Amino acid sequence: MRARLLLVFALCAAACKGPVPSDFQPVQDSAKGAPRITVSLNRTIDGRYRTITPTCIGPRFTVDVPEGSTEAFTRTGGLSMLPEQIVEFRNYQPEVPTNITSLTSPSPLFSPNLVRPYNVMTESGQTYSYWRYAFPRPGVYEYFDTNMGSPGRQVVDSYYGTVTYVGESSAPKAVVCVDPPGCQATPGCLAGTAPEGTVCCVCVGVCCGGSTPESECATGKTCLRGRCVDVETGE
Repeated sequence: MRARLLLVFALCAAACKGPVPSDFQPVQDSAKGAPRITVSLNRTIDGRYRTITPTCIGPRFTVDVPEGSTEAFTRTGGLSMLPEQIVEFRNYQPEVPTNITSLTSPSPLFSPNLVRPYNVMTESGQTYSYWRYAFPRPGVYEYFDTNMGSPGRQVVDSYYGTVTYVGESSAPKAVVCVDPPGCQATPGCLAGTAPEGTVCCVCVGVCCGGSTPESECATGKTCLRGRCVDVETGE
């Protein structure tokens, strides 16, 4: 209800100033259905407070193959995500505003603030506010929390008085990669030279961590926040 009221207010405010911008995106309702995986946000684990940590959801491939090879890249693990599969994002401190936003994703990704009383549940003695998103199309979804400041928002523990900074970076915090069904992971796909009509896996070149994340990137590339980037330029 709060999200809808805010949306109405935003639309009215925009109307007073002129037409609603073409790129205006309201927050999205939580998807229906069971999630394939859950992601924890703002959680205290072993006494340590954790915000969104750099992570990657998607299949993993070993792409460092001999030059000139035409063999398909080896699938080495990770969680395959297909269109319309759901990820559930959980804010385990529902008094602290947190949201999931992407500005460059293949489809709009704008959650409401995950705070009380929005979708509040308790599991194993821990209370959280959740939002589910069904990723509608293949691609790489980089997301972050727009409740960010510099160096971050101060969160003061009401009992202990300790201070934690939330949202200390404006960089994408994590990645969800969705592959098309029956796709191919080949050097030609990675280089953009695959024959016309080939359905290429978009998650090739997206690294998902593990003990040796660089093995998921081609020679001269390194893993940074779920993406394979040039070692020297970082691009």
